[in-house]
Amino acid sequence: MTDARELIERFNAAWAAGDLAAVSACLADDVLYCPNAWDGPAVVVSGRDEVTAVFADQIGPGEGPVLGPVFAAGDRVVCEWQWAPAEDGTVLRGLDLYRVSDGRIVAKDVYGKITQEPPS
Repeated sequence: MTDARELIERFNAAWAAGDLAAVSACLADDVLYCPNAWDGPAVVVSGRDEVTAVFADQIGPGEGPVLGPVFAAGDRVVCEWQWAPAEDGTVLRGLDLYRVSDGRIVAKDVYGKITQEPPS
């Protein structure tokens, strides 16, 4: 059985590389994805095909969030992330909370907030 932390680290590496097939392979057939609602009303996307379709527009090299440390406890995994500061000094940062079962991601919840970077 795949270790939960190892699974998310593999998922993150595939995400950063833009390898949609490898990202999708980490998902359970009945996965639930709950993105943060900063772009509109809160939604839940369900099923590997539907979640993969959403991810297709988000993954890959180039501009994107910097993924931070991965922490795991049993079937729960947390990964920190943050975007580069915007022109106004605000930074979008947050956490992805994963639930893992039978070596696959069964849920991914995104929690984020916009903060002001302190002056340098």
